[in-house]
Amino acid sequence: MIQINYSIEFLGYWHAGSGLSGGVDANASVIKDELGLPFIPGRTIKGLLREAAEVLNQLPAGHPQDFLKLVFGEEEGASAQGDGGVCFFSNAELSAYLKKKLGGEQREKMKLRANLYQSLAATAIDEKGQAIDQSLRQMEVTIPLTLYGTIGAFPKEKKYQEALENCFSWTRRLGMNRNRGLGRCIFTLQT
Repeated sequence: MIQINYSIEFLGYWHAGSGLSGGVDANASVIKDELGLPFIPGRTIKGLLREAAEVLNQLPAGHPQDFLKLVFGEEEGASAQGDGGVCFFSNAELSAYLKKKLGGEQREKMKLRANLYQSLAATAIDEKGQAIDQSLRQMEVTIPLTLYGTIGAFPKEKKYQEALENCFSWTRRLGMNRNRGLGRCIFTLQT
């Protein structure tokens, strides 16, 4: 087994939801770690790559037969044991350098951290071209940046690594409102 290192470079604003409201600033805030920095949960990465693997498996070239089950595990509900596969997907986070520069309670670091996020507003428009009452929504988004993560206990056979690279190439958007232009990204295998 080996460890796979990868990066996710975001090409524009993105929103990985926390499920929480941002109070008066936003209806939906992004997920943040204990330092207030953005990250993508490992389970989200696993789900996106699994979805890519399932789509690619439907193509004639496909993946090795056991790739899906080995790396990602049984589909939810398919196994009474809840087999989750052999691999461990870490959270995708900022580099250690940026975490050190932006983390902490110092006033200047808190100001820098605030610059990682923007608020986007949208409203529904009626047939007359006027805003519909009570339809204004604001969403907190993260600026373009690069996150890094690992996949532990990955099978070392080349065929599995090639299949994972295909999944990386297939995954081009991440997070909420992907169909509205948010979350464009490039997954890259780090060597």
